[in-house]
Amino acid sequence: MNILLLDHGRQSLPFIQSLYKAGHKVTLVCLSRLSEGYFSVYPAKRLIWPNYNTDKEGFKNALIHYVKTWKPEITLALGDVSSEIIANNREEILKYTKITVPPESVYYMAKDKNKTMAFCMDQKIPCPKTYNPEVDHIDSIAKCLSFPVVVKPARGLGAIGLRRFYSAEELLCYLRSLNGQLKNLLIQEFIPHKNGMQYQAEAFLDSNSKVKICLVIEKPRFFPLTGGTSTANVTVYRPDIVETTRQLLEGIKWVGAADVDYILDPRDGIPKVIEINPRVTAGIKIGFAAGINYADLHIRLANGAPIPEMKDYKLGVYSRNIIMDLLWYFKASREMRQTTSPSFFKFFGPDIVYQTFSLKDPLTGIGFTLGMLKKFSQPGKWKEKMGKSLN
Repeated sequence: MNILLLDHGRQSLPFIQSLYKAGHKVTLVCLSRLSEGYFSVYPAKRLIWPNYNTDKEGFKNALIHYVKTWKPEITLALGDVSSEIIANNREEILKYTKITVPPESVYYMAKDKNKTMAFCMDQKIPCPKTYNPEVDHIDSIAKCLSFPVVVKPARGLGAIGLRRFYSAEELLCYLRSLNGQLKNLLIQEFIPHKNGMQYQAEAFLDSNSKVKICLVIEKPRFFPLTGGTSTANVTVYRPDIVETTRQLLEGIKWVGAADVDYILDPRDGIPKVIEINPRVTAGIKIGFAAGINYADLHIRLANGAPIPEMKDYKLGVYSRNIIMDLLWYFKASREMRQTTSPSFFKFFGPDIVYQTFSLKDPLTGIGFTLGMLKKFSQPGKWKEKMGKSLN
C-alpha cells in the first residue's frame, strides 16, 4: 500500500523500516532536511512541508491538498501535533484516506491533562491530586494544598513549562500575576522523586476500545534530572500498571496507540498516572525490539482488521537515547551515576537498542544530531528544555 507518514522523528524510524520490509511504499513528511527520517534509507519519497510547530495552518493545508490529490491508502500520525491536526480535521481527511487517530472528543480527553486527571480522580484511578485554576477559585485551591506543588500546562510536552512552588503565598502571587489567564494550566500535588521511579505504558486498543497490548517501560534516567525526556528505558513486568492503563484508556473510549506516563509514589508504593500522550512514544523502537510490531497494528486498525491480543513481550530490553543520556551523565550526581541500573556504561549487548542509531540505517544518527544542533542553537530553546520557562 501507499502510506503517508506525517512525522520524521525518532518514533518514525522503526515504523518506516517495518513498513518497508512488509512491502509498503512510504512517503515521509519532513519538517526539515536535518532530521532522522530524512536521512533514513527506507522512505520511497520524502516531502518537505511547513513546520507544524510554527505553522499548523500551513501544514494542515499541505496535508489536505496531498490526500485529496494522491489519496494514499493510509495516513499515519505518530507525533503530538500531527495527531492533533488529524483529530481536528478528521471528517475531511477521512474522505480521502484511512487514519488511526480517534475522534476529536476522545482525543482531547487524553490530550488535556485537566480532563485526564479529572477522569482519574472521579474513577478512583491513582493519580496526583490535581486542580484546575480556571474552574476552581485559586484562594480555595491554596487552602487545600500541601506544599510543594507543581504548576504546568494542561497541554504541554514533557517538563516544558513546569514550575514548583513551596508556599501558598508564592503560588497565589504567581497565579494573580497572570491576570486571569489560567486556561491552559493545572495545579498538581508534588510527588517526590527520591526512591521513586517513572514508568510508561505503551498501549494499543482496537476499534472497540479494548486494550490488546500494553508494554510497560521503566525509565531509570531522564533529562532534565527533575523530569523530562527519558534517556534510558527498560521493558519490565508490572501487571498493576497494565490494569490501571486498561481502566483509564478503556474508560475514555480510546482507540489506537497511547502512551500513559506514571510516577511511583515512594510514600505509598503506588504508580500514579501523570498524563496520557495521545500517540506512540518517541522511543517506541524498544517495543519493536521487545517483539511488538506497532506498525502492523496501525495498518490493521486502519483497515478494520482484528487486532491480536499480546500479553507477553521480551523483558529486559534496554533502549537508549545516547545524546540525551550523555547530558544526564554530565548533570547527574556521583551517587546517581553509581546506582543507576542498567549501568550507564553498558553500551553493547543483544538486548540493547539505540533510538536514533542503527547499523541497518546508518545515517539516521547524523540526521538526529544535526537536527538537535539546529534546534538548540535557537534562542531560548535550551532554557525551555530545562523547564525554566512557561509558555
